[in-house]
Amino acid sequence: MARKSRARSRHKARRGRSRRIATGFIAAGAVVRSGWGRFAFGILIGLGLGIGGVFYLGGYNLGTKGSAKVTTLNASPVQKATQKVAEAPVQPKPAPQVVEPPPVPSHAKPLGEEAKVAAQPAKPPAPAPAPAAQVATIAPPPINAGADAAWLKNSVAFSVPQGRPLIAVVLDDVGVARNHAELAIDLPGVITLSFMTYADGVADMAARARAKGHELMLHVPMEPLGHEIDAGPHVLTVGASESELLKRLAWGLDRFPGYVGINNHMGSRFTQDERGMQVVLAELKRRNLLFLDSRTISNTVGDKLAARMGVPHVMRDVFLDNEMDEAAVIRQLMQAERVAASKGQAIAIGHPHPATIAAIRAWMPKAETRGFVIVPLSAVAKLRLGASG
Repeated sequence: MARKSRARSRHKARRGRSRRIATGFIAAGAVVRSGWGRFAFGILIGLGLGIGGVFYLGGYNLGTKGSAKVTTLNASPVQKATQKVAEAPVQPKPAPQVVEPPPVPSHAKPLGEEAKVAAQPAKPPAPAPAPAAQVATIAPPPINAGADAAWLKNSVAFSVPQGRPLIAVVLDDVGVARNHAELAIDLPGVITLSFMTYADGVADMAARARAKGHELMLHVPMEPLGHEIDAGPHVLTVGASESELLKRLAWGLDRFPGYVGINNHMGSRFTQDERGMQVVLAELKRRNLLFLDSRTISNTVGDKLAARMGVPHVMRDVFLDNEMDEAAVIRQLMQAERVAASKGQAIAIGHPHPATIAAIRAWMPKAETRGFVIVPLSAVAKLRLGASG
């Protein structure tokens, strides 16, 4: 009985609590439904959400840092180093330092700096140096222009009228193409023919040309700048020894007799080489022969070196047939006339192409009516060198 009585008491108590809870909810609902009740309820809800968010974010950050520490402990050395670099503060880059270039020494100034040098402030005058002993000026050796000089003995006799401009026309490469050589030989004798050293039958062609009245030259192959260009057999090259150069040169010089001198075939590289040109010019001086610099390149040393060594020499003024067209050759012949009118004489070089030969034939009589004299090469050389014979 007592047990049943206690159970009924607990049941009544639970039921009483349930009634009170229900009554509380009903009362709360009534309060919420009122104006002030809704306001107070909103404030309580906002505070609850704010406090919960703070605790949530704080717990997240703590958890993240803890997991990062754990990850760092388990990371490889490379990963640890990478993390240190990523966490290191970024330092601002220093401003670039401007360094003034050192002054350029006077001996290293490039060409064309004369105006800049002149614009610089003038330096105080240096004290006058003590008088130095006079040094004797060494004159270049005299050029052999006597009767025994081979270039004069082999020259064609020609009477040069006084006061009239002279034009010497030289055709080189003669003999390489036999039919072109025949056209050249058939020209008037005042045209000088330079025969290629290695041409087949060159001695016979040269003899016939001399019998026709032509002055003869020897066309000597020399090394060009382009390695792909074949200058021909026995070519004079920069790399050849002195004995080899003399051997190759002698082979050409002995091909036929009666020429006044040589001019270079190609040679845009060799004629810049002072060592090689000294060998050639020394041999020409020994044989008393003339050197005609074809000027296949502007900075050839041939002319100035020949003057220094006392070798009879002349230099080409005009190329006739860079364009193998008769009208173009005529224009170049007119350029030779202008040079001759200005300097008193001119040397023009061409080749025995049919267009060149046709242009020369058409031009010669007209040039003579204009007062020009077409002469062998030696006539211009004598005038330039002050020789006679």
